Amino acid sequence: MKEDNSKEAKINEEAKELVITRIDAAPSDLRLSVGGGESMTKEKMIEHVRKGDKIGRQIIKMHLSFIKAAASGEVGQALASV
Repeated sequence: MKEDNSKEAKINEEAKELVITRIDAAPSDLRLSVGGGESMTKEKMIEHVRKGDKIGRQIIKMHLSFIKAAASGEVGQALASV
């Protein structure tokens, strides 16, 4: 059981690093507003992801959902239907 927690922690850290890399690669004027809150800069988004707080977890979940949709072809299908 302890090994599973270790694997999960590693996956979480890898997911954080993946999301941070994706955010860092975005244009410098990128801004995001979560749940109607004030908009955040890239630096603020990265800070939330590093902390793993509620907003950071939402950002991670959003990026991972997009990556899964892109990998499954959903994004391509949606773009092709426009």
